[in-house]
Amino acid sequence: MSGDSKKLAAYSLCVLVLVAVLPAALLLGPFSFGGGNTARLAAILTFIGVLVTASVSLIGFMLNHQTERRLMQEQANEHNRLAQEKEDERRRLMQEQADHQRQLKLDAAMRAGQLISPTESGHVHPAAMASGLLALTELDYADLAVALLVDLWSEEDQEGEVRISDEAAILVIDAALRSTCLNAQLVAAELLCRHAPRLKVCQSLHWPSAVDGRWNPAFKPKTKLLIVEALVRMTTTSEPDEGALRSVAVRLYGIWRDDPNNAKVRGCIGKLIKVVVDRLCEFRHPEFVHGTQIVTLGDLERAAESAAENPDSYLNDLSDELARRLKEWAPSCRAQPSGPGALATAAG
Repeated sequence: MSGDSKKLAAYSLCVLVLVAVLPAALLLGPFSFGGGNTARLAAILTFIGVLVTASVSLIGFMLNHQTERRLMQEQANEHNRLAQEKEDERRRLMQEQADHQRQLKLDAAMRAGQLISPTESGHVHPAAMASGLLALTELDYADLAVALLVDLWSEEDQEGEVRISDEAAILVIDAALRSTCLNAQLVAAELLCRHAPRLKVCQSLHWPSAVDGRWNPAFKPKTKLLIVEALVRMTTTSEPDEGALRSVAVRLYGIWRDDPNNAKVRGCIGKLIKVVVDRLCEFRHPEFVHGTQIVTLGDLERAAESAAENPDSYLNDLSDELARRLKEWAPSCRAQPSGPGALATAAG
């Protein structure tokens, strides 16, 4: 029983006691009237009648109030029950919708996988392979797509045909680097580094846009190292010209700029920038477009000043070797690019 109910019960009991005791006290007590004093007796009886009527009304009011409170409580409980049922139904529908969406994605992924599977003739068209892999990335299966790319991205198959183009492979790698799956990012970086010598630094389709003009400082250390090595390897095997030099410089600067809290990364990138900035100074173009930003020679020189030895002597020796390759390649960059996409090299 609630506190209010106990109070109402106590009040009702007091009223009943008062109605029962007061008449007896007035009639039988020391103030009782006798001797035919009927007028006073009538007055007392009238008072008692009024008191009884008031008591009954008060008790009725209390009971009615208690009934109303009980009904309000029942209504509140019913409202809460209906609200809970409605919320449970909403959650159930959301779960069913999520399960349905997952099933649709799984079915779509299986159909995408069928595009990659060999036909009865044992041959799969490169366009079908590319479509299947890119469909997987759109369905948030970038980890599966990049895992399949390990076997599909090769020089040529047994019949001497390329199974997937470099450009399509880069699109898959780009999607994997943008995903939140750390393993997919790592596999993508590994593939990028492995195939870097066949890519051209001045071709925008040969470098993932996820790390072109931007950088993700949340990459795992190994992923970062693989991407940096891929960039250097791709550069040193590309046609040496001013466009290639500008491209590698602004991409390295983007990594240096967007990873401000990692002194080791900045020290390594600064070391690589340092070996190309001297050659860039010999050209008469002091500004470079990097994504939506302008990079100047002054920016590159400040980045080069952060060059530092890595506390890990093994890693430091490896970074020195990359810097040496870049330093040997940089002086051969003389002429401006003349192939397809030459104008785009002005944008880094």
